Amino acid sequence: MITLHDRLLAHAEHPRAVPWTIRLHSGFSSNALARAYTLFAPPTPEAARSVLHRLHNAVVLSSPAAAELEAPVEADRLEPLLSQLRSVHHVGIFLAGEPIRPTGRTFDLPSVDDLAPAGEGLAAGLDIGGTGMKACVVQDGVAIRAASAPTWPDGAHGIDSLVNRARALLVEVAAGAPVGSLGIGFASPMGVDGRVLELSTTMREKVGDLAAFDGFAQRVAQHIVSGPVAMFNDLANLGRHLSARGERRFVRLQIGTSFGGCWIDSNGTVFATEMGRLVVDAAPEALPHPYLPIAGAARSYLSTRGVADELGRRLGRPLDPRAVGHTLRERLAEGHPAALGTLDHLAVALRGVVEELHAILAGVTAVECGGSMLQGPAGKGLSARLTGLPVDLRISSQPGHDGAVAAAMAPRVEAPLKGLKRVSA
Repeated sequence: MITLHDRLLAHAEHPRAVPWTIRLHSGFSSNALARAYTLFAPPTPEAARSVLHRLHNAVVLSSPAAAELEAPVEADRLEPLLSQLRSVHHVGIFLAGEPIRPTGRTFDLPSVDDLAPAGEGLAAGLDIGGTGMKACVVQDGVAIRAASAPTWPDGAHGIDSLVNRARALLVEVAAGAPVGSLGIGFASPMGVDGRVLELSTTMREKVGDLAAFDGFAQRVAQHIVSGPVAMFNDLANLGRHLSARGERRFVRLQIGTSFGGCWIDSNGTVFATEMGRLVVDAAPEALPHPYLPIAGAARSYLSTRGVADELGRRLGRPLDPRAVGHTLRERLAEGHPAALGTLDHLAVALRGVVEELHAILAGVTAVECGGSMLQGPAGKGLSARLTGLPVDLRISSQPGHDGAVAAAMAPRVEAPLKGLKRVSA
C-alpha cells in the first residue's frame, strides 16, 4: 500500500512539479465563498490521478455546492477518472474555465427535527449495522443492560424480520422496566423524520425496497416506548453524543460492515460523512471499491470484509466477515504472525485516513476510532502502531456498544447536525 498522502508528497518533490488548484464552492452566487487547496505535482497522468483523488476526498469530507479543478494539463488527460468521479458525486466537478452551476436541483439535508420531551423510564438505544445489531438501556448516561444479535441470521430477510428482531432485542434489554425514549442508529444516509435515503449493499440484498423503511422506527417502538423515537445515521448519533459531551474539532471513525465517520467543528456542529469512500491507497494494485468505480477506498481495507480478506489471505483460508473480529482477537492473543501482519496493514490504511483528514479538515485536533473489532488486543495493538500522527488518535473506551449508547441518547441531547451529503432531486 502507498498512501495518497505519501504519493502526493513524492509528486511535490518532482523537479517538474507545478501548481494544481482545487476550489470548493459554497454556492453559486457571485458572493459565494470558495476554499482553495494548491498542490504541486508534475503534469503527468500518474500525478493527475493523485490530484483527482485528493479532489474526490475533499468533496467527500466537505460536501460543497460544487468543486473546481485548475489543472496544468488538457482535459482529455484527466480521463477516464474525472468522468468516474463525476458519476460518484451528487455535486458538480468542474474544470477551470467551465461555468460553475448546479448540476440539478440540490438541497442540504436538514438539521435535527424537534423531538418531544422524554417519557418516564429508561433511554433505550438500537445500533443496527449490516452484520450485527446491538441494544442497550441507559440510566443517568450509563448503560445498565446491553445485548447483541446478528442483524441477519442465516436465511433471514425482509423488513418484518428485521422489525421483529429489533423489538425482541429491545424487550430483552428493557427487562420489564418502562422505556421513555428510543434512539436508533442506522448505517445509511438519513433525511427528514428518519427517512432512509440510500441502502447499503447488505440492506439492499436483504430488504430490497427503500420504501420498506418508512415508519420503521415507529414499528420497532410500538407498545414498548412511551416517549419520543429518533432515527439517525449511526455515525451522526455518535457525533451528536460526543458533541453534547463537549468534543470540538474532533473526528469519530467506525470500523464495521462498512467504514464510516463524522466530524465535529469548533461550534459543536456534527457533519456526518461517507468516509468509507475516502481514497487512501494510491498504489497501482489498490483494491476496488465494492460498488463504486474507484480504487483504494478506505472501506476496502477498514471494514469487516476488508479485514476478513486480508487476514484470510495471510492464514491461507477464507474467513466469514461476521466473525473476523473474534478470529483476529484470538490470533493476536496467540501472537500469530498473520494477525500481527493484518494489524500492520490496518495501521497503514488508518494512517492514510488520518493524513487525509488533517490535510482537508481545517483545525481537526483529535480522532477517535471504534467498532467491535477493536475490542481488546486489536484496539491496543492498532493504537501502539499509530504514533507520530499529525493529530491525537485514540481508540474508543467501549468500542463494542458505544453506538447503541449514543443512539439511546439521541432523543435526549441537543447538538446541531448537518446532512451526509447534498442530494439531487
